[in-house]
Amino acid sequence: MKVDAVKKKPIEENKPDLIVRARFVRMAPDKIRFAGKQIISKELNQAINILEFSKILARKPLLLVLKNASSQIKDLPSRQAGRNIGKEMYIKSIAVDEGPRLKRRRIVHRGRATTILKRLSHITVVLSDNGNPKSQARNPKQI
Repeated sequence: MKVDAVKKKPIEENKPDLIVRARFVRMAPDKIRFAGKQIISKELNQAINILEFSKILARKPLLLVLKNASSQIKDLPSRQAGRNIGKEMYIKSIAVDEGPRLKRRRIVHRGRATTILKRLSHITVVLSDNGNPKSQARNPKQI
């Protein structure tokens, strides 16, 4: 058992959550955040079903991240023998951060040019098997 050096109290060792990331996704973060609000604190398979039948275009990158997470869960017991993982994993939090911007030029009248910003996103999904947690928004970029 670990002890906090400052507070002199034992630290509870929680089971680590599963973190899945997708970086440099070619879509604006605002669009993905809108789709992510629908699936926060849902069970993983239920969230995949919600996104598959949604008409929002930002569902595709989120679906790829969630399907990647479900395949990692299937492999997880073989990697960590001491951890018992149930089939029901819940989405604890989703963070969609802004990545770099691709800058393009568009020629307009009278020899001028305007800048077109193509935004990229970084998606982080945290899955937990501790029941149905509430969403934990730490900053405005996190849903």
